[in-house]
Amino acid sequence: MASTANTPGARALGAELLRLRKAAGLTMIELGKAIGRSHTHVSRWENGKLVPTVEEVARMLGVLGVAGEEFDSVLQLAREAADPNWVAPGVVRHLAMLTGYERTASRITNVQPLLIPGLLQTAEYARSIMLSAGANVGEAEQRTTHRMGRQHVLTRPRPVLLDAVIGEHALRYPPCSPDVMADQLRALLKWAQLDNVTIRAVPFDSGYLPILEGAFVLIEFEKAAPVVQLEHYRSAMTLTDRRDVRDYQAAADTMRRQAMSPADTEEFITSLASEMESGT
Repeated sequence: MASTANTPGARALGAELLRLRKAAGLTMIELGKAIGRSHTHVSRWENGKLVPTVEEVARMLGVLGVAGEEFDSVLQLAREAADPNWVAPGVVRHLAMLTGYERTASRITNVQPLLIPGLLQTAEYARSIMLSAGANVGEAEQRTTHRMGRQHVLTRPRPVLLDAVIGEHALRYPPCSPDVMADQLRALLKWAQLDNVTIRAVPFDSGYLPILEGAFVLIEFEKAAPVVQLEHYRSAMTLTDRRDVRDYQAAADTMRRQAMSPADTEEFITSLASEMESGT
């Protein structure tokens, strides 16, 4: 029996089913008829509001011509879709889920101790990180293009509000060449001019703050409960439990209070950019 969801795993399963249906060239009505379900069921599965049974997913995959490892992977996703704290294995699924969250978010708080937040990265900075992490040139280009496209949520009509809290390590010690880092710092200053983007730096001498425990992204919506993303090397975990999310909301509030002010942050970043450019 299908279950009501709207969990991170359900949204990821829905995005995967939508991708496969479109790749097969079928409409929701056509797919629904082929498996004996209404197009409304298909729509609710694809938007993550309802989780199909494993048997229903298997029938859909058969109609869509999915086989082999991909078939097994989607079935496993269906088995895990109702889990509220779901780990997204692999880069592709994680990016699909994150992009969906960003498109529908009203506010994003990104706490990053070691790297520049993805929504604020330059193409050169992003590409350098991916290549250093072992991605081949083709994969790095594809992911960089995708990352640049995600930034549209900051400049569209009714843009998302972004609070970026960045550790000094991420600003001072580049994972790329000094020239690329200097351009990245200048790009942060341009982003900070947008009314919907706030950037705060956390200096080394701030003492204990939640940022020392690791990066997290708090994503809030107008009509849905907030979620927290914890990113790992090749996967991500999304927290939806209200107690967990409440703890991270408190941590985000603490970071906003204790980090440098936006004005002081701009001055600090300007100084670091000048140092990078002069080679000092």
